[in-house]
Amino acid sequence: MDNLIKSKTSNIPHSKEDIEYIVNSYTRGIISDKQMTRWLKAVCLNGMDSKETINYTDAIINSGERVKFKNIDGFIIDKHSTGGVGDKVSLILGPILAACGCYVPMIVGRTLAHTGGTLDKLESIPGYDGLLKINNFKKIVEKVGISIIGQTDEICPADKKIYNLRDETDTIDSFPLICGSIIGKKIAEGIQGLVLDIKTGNGAFMKLEKDAFFLGNLLKKIGEEYSIRVEFSITDMNQPLGDYSGLLCEVIESMETLKGNGPEDLLEVVYHLGSISLKMAGLDNPKARIDEVINNGSGYEIFCKMIHAHGGVLKEIKLNPQEIQYIESEEEGYISYIDTEKLGFAVNALSIKKKNKKIISDRDAGFQMFKKKGAYIKKGESIARIFSSDTGKLKIAEEIFKKSISVTNKKVVQDKLIIR
Repeated sequence: MDNLIKSKTSNIPHSKEDIEYIVNSYTRGIISDKQMTRWLKAVCLNGMDSKETINYTDAIINSGERVKFKNIDGFIIDKHSTGGVGDKVSLILGPILAACGCYVPMIVGRTLAHTGGTLDKLESIPGYDGLLKINNFKKIVEKVGISIIGQTDEICPADKKIYNLRDETDTIDSFPLICGSIIGKKIAEGIQGLVLDIKTGNGAFMKLEKDAFFLGNLLKKIGEEYSIRVEFSITDMNQPLGDYSGLLCEVIESMETLKGNGPEDLLEVVYHLGSISLKMAGLDNPKARIDEVINNGSGYEIFCKMIHAHGGVLKEIKLNPQEIQYIESEEEGYISYIDTEKLGFAVNALSIKKKNKKIISDRDAGFQMFKKKGAYIKKGESIARIFSSDTGKLKIAEEIFKKSISVTNKKVVQDKLIIR
């Protein structure tokens, strides 16, 4: 392994056999975390060419089983976001697509750095099992239209282990590693089409639009190598999406959005990505279809059916934080800047504790934004409220929050939410 690390440090391309050895040996415990971290850092520094990236993706896929659907008469599609704060679009769009006649097998990740994990949000629902066996996963997709799970020892186990190590060792920002992780999981799902939401801005991994475009095109190219239809959109992450960020609070906001009561920015992204998805599936009048399944409640009904099928207890989806703190503005003016990455870490400070590589979550923790970028605010007026079950965590998050918001006396131009 030392020779392979040395070659990557010297920017010498790996062979297919080299990459298979690295991925498989680490998954089996032959390569240590320390050695794998050195290799990941070398990849982050020197990258991989397109051939290496495809071979890495292959190794991720082949580390586990691939899902094959036989009893489905409809387009099999998934949507993936590169991560942000308050981004609960998958919880809303997935059921909407299923209500429109698509089938949505969705394998999602956990919290990564400052970005929220869809699996963590779903597991905040009492009883929700997000680590189903493949056969149960397939049955729910076929019966309900959608199932959302995390990676297990059956599906892409290599990525599951590497994903956790990347989070712990600050080796997240690498195009090849991101591509292998995303496309590997999606190919293993057995989908026909994939819609990607590439986030850009201070709360995204891709801070610059040019990097978001590069990643989108790279993911599209690699996805199409596996005969998957791929489209990508680029959306703004210079402030949290929706009103709530956290765990159970995002599930509740998703449910309200499926009832037609969602915030404008969240609905705009849902409709945009939904239109791309339905067109890919060959369905016309996408906006009217989305309107219909929200207005008639069928999208919400499918979400509830999925929760029930996974063992979740719907009547226990209630937010009940023990401690609440309001964040008040220290000056009057217009909100000019929101450091979204810091707010993501504030959510983590409120809701997540790691112990012996295990995550202990406070499902009732998070925050609600009352004011967004460009809004006028008076001195002493509340910008947000933060909530948790731990007073100490509340104080830490409050300090982070106060350092994340800037106010000016000049009017502020709003960022464009849909960039592409």
